[in-house]
Amino acid sequence: MKQRNKIYNSFFYAINSKPNKKEVLSSLNLTNQGKNMNAHNKAEKFWDRMANYFDREERKNEPTNIKIIEKTRNRLKTSDIVLDYGCGTGTAAIEIASCVKEVKGIDISSKMIEAAKRKTVVHKVKNIDFAQTTIFDEKLKKGSFDVIFSFHLLHLVEDTPKVMQRINELLKPSGLFISATPCKGESFVQRIFYFLFGKIIRIPYLKFFKIQELKSLMTDGNFEIVETECLHQIGQQYFIVAKKI
Repeated sequence: MKQRNKIYNSFFYAINSKPNKKEVLSSLNLTNQGKNMNAHNKAEKFWDRMANYFDREERKNEPTNIKIIEKTRNRLKTSDIVLDYGCGTGTAAIEIASCVKEVKGIDISSKMIEAAKRKTVVHKVKNIDFAQTTIFDEKLKKGSFDVIFSFHLLHLVEDTPKVMQRINELLKPSGLFISATPCKGESFVQRIFYFLFGKIIRIPYLKFFKIQELKSLMTDGNFEIVETECLHQIGQQYFIVAKKI
């Protein structure tokens, strides 16, 4: 409520006076912060609700997920420090932990992170650190990761170009960004179906990529595409490896 009042006050101040450029930009920035915070809170609550069902849904796509993990392992070195962006309940991070030096898993959902931490205890994995945060957390230092991977996430992110820029910042020179993303924009029928499905279950945001659009997003973000493969024809699930340039 306090944040909302600040936004309203900034807006009315801007239209009822003659502020200088700095004041206008400050007012607009505060409004954008409020919108971003609201979107973030909605997404966090949605994925908190989904946490109890997340592993069950992942198992439905187990053959594709196994392919994703196998192909990701082929790109990893034992000296790598890895970031799992949008780690969910930690399945992928735990699967690749034995192949690398260290894994940092982040997710906006506290419930997902709680589940991920429980899994590390069960599987006795020592080189993973899970945290509830966003990709823009300043504690994540620029140039600190050899590999960043993000599975089943990019189509759920609102400002993808900004996210790609941040991923590029966090990677070391020639670091890899590995992703798996459903490109529902390739099929009109699937696009309609998933649009309606998203409305029913109230997904906060859903993007219908075409594969070329997704690849362009990466190359525009200073990445070179080094591998692309459709792992699931019906689901249009694309596995992409991109190198920072």
